Amino acid sequence: MELYVWGFLSTLVFKSFMSMGGVGAAFILVPIFYWLGMPFPQAAATGLMLGVLNTGIASYHFAKDRLVNFRVAVFLIVAILVFSPLGVYFSNVVNKNILLAVFAGFLVTAGSMMLFYHPAKKSGDGQVRTKPVGSMAVGSVVGFLSGLLGVGGGSFLGPFLVWLGMDGKEVAGTSAFVVMFSSLIGFAGHIGLEFSRLNYGFLIVTAVAALAGGVIGSWLTRFKLTGRQVKQVIGVFQYMVAVKIIVDLLPLLR
Repeated sequence: MELYVWGFLSTLVFKSFMSMGGVGAAFILVPIFYWLGMPFPQAAATGLMLGVLNTGIASYHFAKDRLVNFRVAVFLIVAILVFSPLGVYFSNVVNKNILLAVFAGFLVTAGSMMLFYHPAKKSGDGQVRTKPVGSMAVGSVVGFLSGLLGVGGGSFLGPFLVWLGMDGKEVAGTSAFVVMFSSLIGFAGHIGLEFSRLNYGFLIVTAVAALAGGVIGSWLTRFKLTGRQVKQVIGVFQYMVAVKIIVDLLPLLR
């Protein structure tokens, strides 16, 4: 029962908050599920499915307000489609502690981007650049990380989308749309390996929380909060989870 209660509450809180920035929150929920006693590959598969539901409902609301840049998103999604299965393969052959160490590095890097990356304002007509080659390169990284770590990769997308010329709300909308696909592709890769071991009762309980979180978070982004505020708090959360993982891994180095 403790697994279900804490799983529901943590999913509702973090999905509500992270969807404000177009981030799926798997980077926080996967280690939480793992600490609650779930095997890492199973936690990753569950986190990815919750990411599909959460960012899917958020993307629907963002798209209604024309906050999704589909021209940029399509190049990112194509690259993710190719590289996510590669990440899934490595997630099942690499040692669990190595995965957690990579996860911590991912969180520190993403948190630093959220807190300290402030791109210069672009001059010109304000049009968003497409940059197909750059989008494909970033999508490749996001896809690999999605499959490897069970994350959507939205934290890495943010700075790139800002660099393309998007404002904060369009960044959140486009990121949520791309993360929906990266999570779906990553989950499809994991499900073949973890199907018989998934906790479907837990998945249903947390799915309800993820859907509710997507509605709450997208509403707050569109009507209440600034993108800068959301980025700062997300960065702090990413650092906190990274520190917890590193502290748990330190005894293994002795």
